[in-house]
Amino acid sequence: MQKSRKKKEKKKQKNRTLMAIMLIILYLGGLFVYAIPDLQKVALQKENEKAVEHFKEEVEGSQLDKSGEEKDSTSADSNQIPKNAQLYQEMQAYNQQIFSDGQSGLTDPWSYEQETLDLSKYGIDDGMIGILDIPKMDVTLPLYLGATQEKMARGAVMLGQTSFPVQDTDSNCVIAAHRGWKGGIPMFREIERLEIGDELTIQNCQETLTYRVSEIEIILPDESDKIMIQPGGRNMVTLMTCHPYTQNSKRYVVYCDEVGTQPEAAVDAAEEADSSQQENITTSEQNRTEAIEEDQRLIERDTLWRKAGYAGIG
Repeated sequence: MQKSRKKKEKKKQKNRTLMAIMLIILYLGGLFVYAIPDLQKVALQKENEKAVEHFKEEVEGSQLDKSGEEKDSTSADSNQIPKNAQLYQEMQAYNQQIFSDGQSGLTDPWSYEQETLDLSKYGIDDGMIGILDIPKMDVTLPLYLGATQEKMARGAVMLGQTSFPVQDTDSNCVIAAHRGWKGGIPMFREIERLEIGDELTIQNCQETLTYRVSEIEIILPDESDKIMIQPGGRNMVTLMTCHPYTQNSKRYVVYCDEVGTQPEAAVDAAEEADSSQQENITTSEQNRTEAIEEDQRLIERDTLWRKAGYAGIG
Protein backbone atom coordinates (compact mmCIF):
# COMPACT_ATOMS: atom_id res chain seq x y z
CA MET A 1 0.00 0.00 0.00
CA GLN A 2 2.81 2.34 0.99
CA LYS A 3 4.80 1.45 -2.15
CA SER A 4 1.76 2.14 -4.30
CA ARG A 5 1.32 5.54 -2.67
CA LYS A 6 4.99 6.40 -3.22
CA LYS A 7 4.69 5.45 -6.87
CA LYS A 8 1.67 7.71 -7.27
CA GLU A 9 3.52 10.58 -5.56
CA LYS A 10 6.54 10.10 -7.81
CA LYS A 11 4.29 10.04 -10.87
CA LYS A 12 2.56 13.25 -9.77
CA GLN A 13 5.92 14.88 -9.11
CA LYS A 14 7.13 13.81 -12.55
CA ASN A 15 3.97 15.21 -14.17
CA ARG A 16 4.40 18.52 -12.30
CA THR A 17 8.01 18.74 -13.45
CA LEU A 18 7.04 18.03 -17.08
CA MET A 19 4.25 20.61 -16.90
CA ALA A 20 6.62 23.19 -15.44
CA ILE A 21 9.14 22.52 -18.22
CA MET A 22 6.39 22.81 -20.86
CA LEU A 23 5.17 26.10 -19.36
CA ILE A 24 8.72 27.48 -19.32
CA ILE A 25 9.24 26.44 -22.96
CA LEU A 26 5.87 27.99 -23.89
CA TYR A 27 6.75 31.20 -22.06
CA LEU A 28 10.20 31.49 -23.63
CA GLY A 29 8.74 30.67 -27.06
CA GLY A 30 6.10 33.39 -26.72
CA LEU A 31 8.69 35.87 -25.46
CA PHE A 32 11.00 35.07 -28.38
CA VAL A 33 8.22 35.50 -30.97
CA TYR A 34 7.17 38.83 -29.45
CA ALA A 35 10.78 40.00 -29.21
CA ILE A 36 11.61 39.22 -32.87
CA PRO A 37 11.33 42.89 -33.97
CA ASP A 38 13.67 43.98 -31.17
CA LEU A 39 16.12 41.19 -32.00
CA GLN A 40 15.95 42.26 -35.66
CA LYS A 41 16.73 45.80 -34.52
CA VAL A 42 19.95 44.67 -32.82
CA ALA A 43 20.98 42.47 -35.77
CA LEU A 44 20.24 45.20 -38.34
CA GLN A 45 22.08 47.81 -36.30
CA LYS A 46 25.18 45.60 -36.27
CA GLU A 47 24.81 44.90 -39.99
CA ASN A 48 24.55 48.63 -40.74
CA GLU A 49 27.59 49.43 -38.61
CA LYS A 50 29.61 46.84 -40.58
CA ALA A 51 28.35 48.23 -43.93
CA VAL A 52 29.26 51.80 -42.91
CA GLU A 53 32.74 50.79 -41.71
CA HIS A 54 33.37 48.74 -44.87
CA PHE A 55 32.33 51.69 -47.08
CA LYS A 56 34.66 54.06 -45.20
CA GLU A 57 37.56 51.61 -45.55
CA GLU A 58 36.91 51.24 -49.29
CA VAL A 59 36.86 55.03 -49.83
CA GLU A 60 39.97 55.46 -47.69
CA GLY A 61 41.78 52.70 -49.59
CA SER A 62 40.85 54.24 -52.94
CA GLN A 63 42.11 57.66 -51.85
CA LEU A 64 45.42 56.14 -50.71
CA ASP A 65 45.76 54.31 -54.03
CA LYS A 66 45.08 57.53 -55.91
CA SER A 67 47.67 59.39 -53.81
CA GLY A 68 50.24 56.67 -54.52
CA GLU A 69 49.57 56.83 -58.26
CA GLU A 70 49.97 60.60 -58.31
CA LYS A 71 53.38 60.34 -56.58
CA ASP A 72 54.61 57.51 -58.80
CA SER A 73 54.69 59.26 -62.16
CA THR A 74 56.81 56.50 -63.67
CA SER A 75 54.21 53.80 -62.99
CA ALA A 76 52.60 52.20 -66.05
CA ASP A 77 49.21 52.72 -64.39
CA SER A 78 49.79 56.35 -63.41
CA ASN A 79 47.39 57.61 -66.08
CA GLN A 80 44.57 55.31 -65.07
CA ILE A 81 41.66 56.84 -63.13
CA PRO A 82 40.79 54.94 -59.93
CA LYS A 83 37.40 53.21 -59.92
CA ASN A 84 35.95 55.57 -57.32
CA ALA A 85 36.92 58.60 -59.41
CA GLN A 86 35.35 56.99 -62.50
CA LEU A 87 32.15 56.31 -60.56
CA TYR A 88 32.10 59.90 -59.29
CA GLN A 89 32.44 61.27 -62.84
CA GLU A 90 29.67 58.97 -64.05
CA MET A 91 27.41 60.19 -61.24
CA GLN A 92 28.03 63.82 -62.21
CA ALA A 93 27.38 63.02 -65.88
CA TYR A 94 24.13 61.27 -64.94
CA ASN A 95 23.00 64.31 -62.92
CA GLN A 96 23.59 66.59 -65.88
CA GLN A 97 21.77 64.18 -68.20
CA ILE A 98 18.55 63.94 -66.16
CA PHE A 99 18.52 67.71 -65.66
CA SER A 100 18.85 68.38 -69.39
CA ASP A 101 16.07 65.90 -70.30
CA GLY A 102 13.74 67.08 -67.51
CA GLN A 103 13.89 63.73 -65.65
CA SER A 104 11.89 62.11 -68.46
CA GLY A 105 12.72 58.65 -67.09
CA LEU A 106 10.59 59.35 -64.02
CA THR A 107 7.42 57.89 -65.52
CA ASP A 108 5.88 55.87 -62.66
CA PRO A 109 6.57 54.70 -59.07
CA TRP A 110 8.58 51.72 -60.41
CA SER A 111 11.16 54.20 -61.71
CA TYR A 112 12.16 54.90 -58.10
CA GLU A 113 13.31 51.28 -57.67
CA GLN A 114 15.77 51.34 -60.57
CA GLU A 115 19.55 51.16 -60.14
CA THR A 116 20.24 53.90 -62.65
CA LEU A 117 23.96 53.03 -62.92
CA ASP A 118 25.65 49.65 -63.25
CA LEU A 119 27.49 49.65 -59.92
CA SER A 120 28.83 46.10 -60.36
CA LYS A 121 31.54 47.31 -62.73
CA TYR A 122 32.93 49.35 -59.83
CA GLY A 123 32.90 46.32 -57.52
CA ILE A 124 29.68 47.35 -55.72
CA ASP A 125 27.34 44.38 -55.43
CA ASP A 126 25.00 45.53 -52.65
CA GLY A 127 24.01 48.88 -54.23
CA MET A 128 25.52 50.99 -51.42
CA ILE A 129 26.62 54.42 -52.68
CA GLY A 130 27.18 56.39 -49.49
CA ILE A 131 26.64 57.06 -45.80
CA LEU A 132 23.88 59.36 -44.52
CA ASP A 133 24.53 60.95 -41.13
CA ILE A 134 21.89 63.10 -39.40
CA PRO A 135 23.17 64.19 -35.93
CA LYS A 136 19.89 65.86 -34.91
CA MET A 137 18.05 62.55 -35.47
CA ASP A 138 20.90 60.49 -34.00
CA VAL A 139 21.01 58.17 -37.03
CA THR A 140 23.78 57.01 -39.36
CA LEU A 141 22.50 54.88 -42.24
CA PRO A 142 23.98 53.18 -45.28
CA LEU A 143 22.61 54.78 -48.45
CA TYR A 144 21.54 52.42 -51.27
CA LEU A 145 20.66 53.11 -54.89
CA GLY A 146 17.08 52.18 -55.84
CA ALA A 147 14.03 52.19 -53.55
CA THR A 148 13.33 48.44 -53.47
CA GLN A 149 11.66 46.91 -50.39
CA GLU A 150 14.76 44.81 -49.74
CA LYS A 151 17.05 47.86 -49.60
CA MET A 152 14.56 49.93 -47.58
CA ALA A 153 14.56 47.16 -44.98
CA ARG A 154 18.31 47.72 -44.55
CA GLY A 155 18.71 51.49 -44.59
CA ALA A 156 18.05 54.72 -46.51
CA VAL A 157 17.59 54.63 -50.30
CA MET A 158 18.18 57.07 -53.13
CA LEU A 159 15.18 57.09 -55.45
CA GLY A 160 16.00 56.04 -59.01
CA GLN A 161 15.80 58.80 -61.66
CA THR A 162 16.82 61.44 -59.10
CA SER A 163 20.29 63.03 -58.72
CA PHE A 164 23.32 61.48 -57.06
CA PRO A 165 24.69 63.24 -53.93
CA VAL A 166 27.83 64.77 -55.46
CA GLN A 167 29.13 68.30 -55.99
CA ASP A 168 26.93 69.74 -58.70
CA THR A 169 24.32 72.34 -59.56
CA ASP A 170 20.74 71.77 -60.72
CA SER A 171 20.46 68.51 -58.80
CA ASN A 172 18.18 66.97 -56.19
CA CYS A 173 19.03 63.65 -54.54
CA VAL A 174 15.78 62.27 -53.07
CA ILE A 175 16.36 59.94 -50.12
CA ALA A 176 13.61 57.83 -48.54
CA ALA A 177 13.53 55.60 -45.46
CA HIS A 178 11.01 53.87 -43.22
CA ARG A 179 9.85 55.45 -39.97
CA GLY A 180 11.05 52.49 -37.93
CA TRP A 181 11.18 49.18 -39.79
CA LYS A 182 8.69 46.83 -38.03
CA GLY A 183 9.85 47.94 -34.61
CA GLY A 184 13.47 47.92 -35.81
CA ILE A 185 16.04 50.71 -35.96
CA PRO A 186 14.45 54.19 -36.01
CA MET A 187 15.67 55.23 -39.49
CA PHE A 188 13.49 58.34 -40.21
CA ARG A 189 11.12 57.91 -37.24
CA GLU A 190 12.34 61.12 -35.58
CA ILE A 191 12.35 63.22 -38.76
CA GLU A 192 10.33 65.98 -37.08
CA ARG A 193 13.39 66.79 -34.93
CA LEU A 194 14.90 68.52 -37.97
CA GLU A 195 14.42 72.29 -38.08
CA ILE A 196 15.38 74.98 -40.58
CA GLY A 197 19.16 75.44 -40.37
CA ASP A 198 20.00 71.93 -39.08
CA GLU A 199 22.75 70.10 -40.96
CA LEU A 200 23.36 66.56 -42.21
CA THR A 201 26.19 64.94 -44.15
CA ILE A 202 26.52 62.41 -46.95
CA GLN A 203 29.79 60.61 -47.61
CA ASN A 204 29.99 59.46 -51.22
CA CYS A 205 32.81 57.55 -52.95
CA GLN A 206 35.05 60.65 -53.03
CA GLU A 207 34.08 63.16 -50.34
CA THR A 208 31.76 64.18 -47.51
CA LEU A 209 29.19 66.86 -48.36
CA THR A 210 27.26 68.94 -45.82
CA TYR A 211 23.65 70.00 -46.40
CA ARG A 212 21.44 72.41 -44.45
CA VAL A 213 17.65 72.16 -43.99
CA SER A 214 15.95 74.95 -45.95
CA GLU A 215 12.27 73.93 -46.04
CA ILE A 216 9.80 71.39 -44.63
CA GLU A 217 6.59 70.31 -46.31
CA ILE A 218 3.88 67.64 -46.07
CA ILE A 219 2.74 66.39 -49.47
CA LEU A 220 0.51 63.71 -51.02
CA PRO A 221 2.09 60.52 -52.46
CA ASP A 222 1.26 61.49 -56.05
CA GLU A 223 2.81 64.98 -55.90
CA SER A 224 5.98 63.89 -57.71
CA ASP A 225 6.63 67.44 -58.94
CA LYS A 226 7.52 68.33 -55.34
CA ILE A 227 10.61 66.08 -55.41
CA MET A 228 11.88 67.01 -58.87
CA ILE A 229 15.05 69.03 -59.50
CA GLN A 230 14.25 72.56 -58.35
CA PRO A 231 15.04 75.69 -60.40
CA GLY A 232 17.77 78.15 -59.46
CA GLY A 233 20.99 76.13 -59.71
CA ARG A 234 20.53 74.41 -56.35
CA ASN A 235 22.45 71.31 -55.23
CA MET A 236 19.86 69.62 -53.01
CA VAL A 237 19.10 66.58 -50.91
CA THR A 238 15.43 65.86 -50.14
CA LEU A 239 14.53 63.53 -47.27
CA MET A 240 11.17 61.79 -47.51
CA THR A 241 9.20 59.35 -45.36
CA CYS A 242 5.63 58.24 -44.68
CA HIS A 243 3.35 60.43 -42.57
CA PRO A 244 1.63 60.13 -40.13
CA TYR A 245 3.60 57.54 -38.14
CA THR A 246 2.50 53.93 -38.92
CA GLN A 247 0.30 55.30 -41.73
CA ASN A 248 0.96 56.01 -45.43
CA SER A 249 -1.58 58.64 -46.40
CA LYS A 250 0.96 61.49 -46.78
CA ARG A 251 4.68 62.14 -47.13
CA TYR A 252 6.86 64.23 -44.80
CA VAL A 253 9.48 66.03 -46.89
CA VAL A 254 12.60 67.90 -45.75
CA TYR A 255 14.45 69.96 -48.38
CA CYS A 256 18.17 70.64 -47.86
CA ASP A 257 20.76 72.68 -49.80
CA GLU A 258 24.48 71.97 -49.89
CA VAL A 259 26.28 74.35 -47.54
CA GLY A 260 28.20 77.05 -49.39
CA THR A 261 26.57 76.45 -52.78
CA GLN A 262 23.23 78.18 -52.37
CA PRO A 263 22.58 80.43 -55.38
CA GLU A 264 23.45 84.11 -54.94
CA ALA A 265 19.84 85.18 -55.40
CA ALA A 266 18.77 82.97 -52.53
CA VAL A 267 21.61 84.20 -50.31
CA ASP A 268 20.76 87.85 -51.07
CA ALA A 269 17.11 87.20 -50.33
CA ALA A 270 18.02 85.62 -46.98
CA GLU A 271 20.32 88.51 -46.07
CA GLU A 272 17.60 91.04 -46.85
CA ALA A 273 15.09 89.01 -44.79
CA ASP A 274 12.79 88.95 -47.79
CA SER A 275 9.13 88.55 -46.83
CA SER A 276 8.63 85.50 -49.08
CA GLN A 277 11.63 83.79 -47.46
CA GLN A 278 10.24 84.54 -44.01
CA GLU A 279 6.85 83.20 -45.06
CA ASN A 280 8.52 79.98 -46.22
CA ILE A 281 10.23 79.52 -42.82
CA THR A 282 6.96 80.21 -41.00
CA THR A 283 5.06 77.69 -43.14
CA SER A 284 7.78 75.07 -42.64
CA GLU A 285 7.70 75.55 -38.87
CA GLN A 286 3.90 75.29 -38.86
CA ASN A 287 4.08 72.02 -40.87
CA ARG A 288 6.65 70.66 -38.44
CA THR A 289 4.66 71.66 -35.35
CA GLU A 290 1.46 70.06 -36.66
CA ALA A 291 3.36 66.87 -37.60
CA ILE A 292 4.95 66.64 -34.13
CA GLU A 293 1.53 66.93 -32.48
CA GLU A 294 0.08 64.27 -34.76
CA ASP A 295 2.99 61.84 -34.63
CA GLN A 296 4.05 62.16 -30.99
CA ARG A 297 0.77 60.62 -29.86
CA LEU A 298 1.14 57.71 -32.33
CA ILE A 299 4.80 57.08 -31.43
CA GLU A 300 4.02 57.13 -27.70
CA ARG A 301 1.09 54.73 -28.23
CA ASP A 302 3.30 52.36 -30.25
CA THR A 303 6.01 52.41 -27.55
CA LEU A 304 3.43 51.87 -24.80
CA TRP A 305 1.96 48.84 -26.60
CA ARG A 306 5.43 47.28 -26.88
CA LYS A 307 6.06 47.73 -23.15
CA ALA A 308 2.57 46.47 -22.29
CA GLY A 309 3.18 43.38 -24.45
CA TYR A 310 6.34 42.49 -22.53
CA ALA A 311 4.59 43.13 -19.22
CA GLY A 312 1.63 40.97 -20.31
CA ILE A 313 3.88 38.05 -21.30
CA GLY A 314 5.73 38.43 -17.97
